[in-house]
Amino acid sequence: MKESNCLISVAMIMKNEAHNLDRALGSIKPYVDEIVVVDTGSTDESVEIARKYTDKIYFFEWRDDFSAARNYSLQFPTCEWVLIYDADEEVKEDFAGLRDFLAKLPKDVNTVYLPTISYLDWSLKRTEVASTARIFRNGTVRYENIVHNQPIYKGRVVEAPFVIYHYGYIWTRKLKEKKYNRTKNLLVKLLNEKRDLSPMERMYYLCQLYKTESIYEYRYNKYPIVEEIYKILEREKKITAIGFEVLFLHGLDLLGKGFLDMAENLFKFNLSINPDNPDPYYGLLGVAEARKDYEKMVEYGERFFELLSKVEEHPEKFGWTIISIKYKAAARTLLSLGFLKRGDLEKFRKNYYLVFKEAEVTGEEIAKSVKSFSSAFLELDDEKYRDISDEIDKLLIEIGRLGLDMKVLDFIEKDLKSGRKINFEIYQLLMRSEFEKFVLKKLFEKSDFLVDYILGNNKIDSIQKYGVGALIFYFENTQVNDEEKLKFLNEVRKLEDDVLKGVALAFIGDVYLKMGSFKLAIDYYKRAIDTLPEIAKFVRPVIDDLKTKLDTQIDGVFEEVKNYYLKNREVFTDLSKDFNVEELRRLYLISDTDFAKYVSAMYWSDVDKKKARELLDKIEDKEKFSFYNFRYAKLLERSENQDDLKKAYELHLEACKKNFNIGDLLMGYYPFDGFYPSEDGIGSEADEIIWVGNISEKHSGLGVISPIRMWKKAKDYYYAYPFPKDEVLKVYKDRLKNYRLPKYSAGKEELIKVLNELNWSNLRSFEQDEEIISLVKSACMDLGIDYDEESKNIVSFETLNLKITLEQELKSIESGVFFYFIPDFGNKDDMIWYYPYFRVFRNKKQIDTVLKNIGFRNIRHIVLTTQLRAVICKRI
Repeated sequence: MKESNCLISVAMIMKNEAHNLDRALGSIKPYVDEIVVVDTGSTDESVEIARKYTDKIYFFEWRDDFSAARNYSLQFPTCEWVLIYDADEEVKEDFAGLRDFLAKLPKDVNTVYLPTISYLDWSLKRTEVASTARIFRNGTVRYENIVHNQPIYKGRVVEAPFVIYHYGYIWTRKLKEKKYNRTKNLLVKLLNEKRDLSPMERMYYLCQLYKTESIYEYRYNKYPIVEEIYKILEREKKITAIGFEVLFLHGLDLLGKGFLDMAENLFKFNLSINPDNPDPYYGLLGVAEARKDYEKMVEYGERFFELLSKVEEHPEKFGWTIISIKYKAAARTLLSLGFLKRGDLEKFRKNYYLVFKEAEVTGEEIAKSVKSFSSAFLELDDEKYRDISDEIDKLLIEIGRLGLDMKVLDFIEKDLKSGRKINFEIYQLLMRSEFEKFVLKKLFEKSDFLVDYILGNNKIDSIQKYGVGALIFYFENTQVNDEEKLKFLNEVRKLEDDVLKGVALAFIGDVYLKMGSFKLAIDYYKRAIDTLPEIAKFVRPVIDDLKTKLDTQIDGVFEEVKNYYLKNREVFTDLSKDFNVEELRRLYLISDTDFAKYVSAMYWSDVDKKKARELLDKIEDKEKFSFYNFRYAKLLERSENQDDLKKAYELHLEACKKNFNIGDLLMGYYPFDGFYPSEDGIGSEADEIIWVGNISEKHSGLGVISPIRMWKKAKDYYYAYPFPKDEVLKVYKDRLKNYRLPKYSAGKEELIKVLNELNWSNLRSFEQDEEIISLVKSACMDLGIDYDEESKNIVSFETLNLKITLEQELKSIESGVFFYFIPDFGNKDDMIWYYPYFRVFRNKKQIDTVLKNIGFRNIRHIVLTTQLRAVICKRI
């Protein structure tokens, strides 16, 4: 029975809500006339706390049915209107206007929708918003279903702007698991037991189950649910309000998997039903970003914020949850990037700064946006990069504030390249590693830190660790004056290592020679010979020159000693074992030395060949690096440009001529001597180059086959250049027996597999090679085939990979099996390119052509491995 002048009653059901009740009841009490609380079995202090705010407390035995409890609570309110209110909610000052609003409503209005803002994290920044039926004329509502109970009401419905704040989605791990299990079990029970649910009611509870599964670790459970929702949607051609949420969330899952078309279709379908929903536009924004469609990013981004502003102004008008409100900063990031890529810097800037403000409000992790901006900024051309200098500084400040592990050196490099003014104060906050600090000091102090970085604070220990190569490195690259250099070398010569001691004495001699202290120079040169006799051959000529003429222009021993000890090394040690490769790529940022540029180029060569070439081109004294031409050739040998490939071949040859050891990189036994007999007149100068390289990187020409090779394309075959003579191949094959190097030939297993396809009674080996003949005879014995030296059925293991002309070779043959190898043309690192013994390749079409021209028919190919094939042919 309604009391006179009683406008608003609160109806609440609760259980163990002691931690929430003061906030909930304390905030609502000033705005209502009556509070009714129904307890469903609290074991904490909930009832005692509730008594501070109301004496209308009732008890209901919990029976796993929220509607039963809710309906029980509705029999006690006595006011005209009943507000359904939970213990994990709160209202604020704006709720005061509710009384006047309700008092003025016409009598045919029975239901009022209010917006609920749900907090999603402890910072109370991430939110979702939805408008739901909350206030009912007393006696006009009842609830159905055991979980996520739905109000059943009649009469006119209106919306009101008075917000309820919901804290129920902020969970501890234990509470999260408890709520998940309770809600899931109730929903599954309802869906399994209540067979009279209408299709739309079933869809509603399936959607609730989908959302429940989404919040817990077993998210894979949700995908079968969405399939059932789809089926109802297709059948009924309509959707519940919560269905918009599920379609959006599933669309995000599709987007995350890279199913862009499916995601786009789902977002657009959502919009076709509900064009005022901002959520699908957020999804489409992500699709456009994945496709790098910057026009669409701007279009969808602007529409998203247009609709979102309507949600924020009138949340009461949206009867479904707006999820994307918590992604404002992420959406703003994509919109600003769209403007940036489109070249609209004014709109980019406007949106860019809003990203950081909105992230403060929504609590989004700004780190992802920072990383997106970082990538985009570094991709800009130099002019545009300079134009957004203030925005870059802002980004760098954010990187420092957040403590992100970002590649700040990329920005330093871009600054130097583009000419943007470097803000030292900002970078000082970002440089954490010793190397990064060296970079900044190099820019600020104009000093060189190469030796300090490589050898560290205790350079003597480092030289003992790395050996004489490190001493050579120090002597060549240190920037200290002669006095300091002598002091350091004198420390080295005190070590027990005779090599280090002897070389240090020789280098001391070089320093005194340069200073014009000839007597001291000769003295130390002699002491070097006594300590390390193996370098006498370099030192004595210098002493002899000084006996003839005392001249500071006389060359010392350094270059000879360096070549002697480092002749087989590109640098004195494998730096990647002890140093960060990313830092090695940027050595040139801490040093202007040629060594720094060279090492940087080495470690860029696999990831950015253009960058590596730029660094190699900047080296002033290229002769100092015995592997320079080899390194440069490596950068060109994978090019598609014929001029680059010709240049690569020339550079590889030049590298071998300057450093003979480059002629046998793998083994080191056969230095380059330029004497590799080859055939003239094979192919044409104009033939296309397919491959260039130094085959000794992976194999060895064993001193008879040139280590530098091109593969070129003629009309009917591919051929090696230089083209080794037949006798060279014979010597090579004989030498190969003495080494454990890869050998490429079909084996007995492949031979038997192919012969099983044939009905031959006899055969012979085409090659007159004892090993091959033995293998063929063994296979014949296994298969019961006669090995007959007069047979016109032949098996060949090498012909197609060695011979260019086959007519004379095969004129007396009736049937044949030819094994052949062919490289992966899409993989220039395929070992087959490097195998010295092969000098001809043919593809299937080329082999068919040559065999048909000789008179063979019934040609059939068998693929045995990725590289090995067999062709069977027979004359008619």
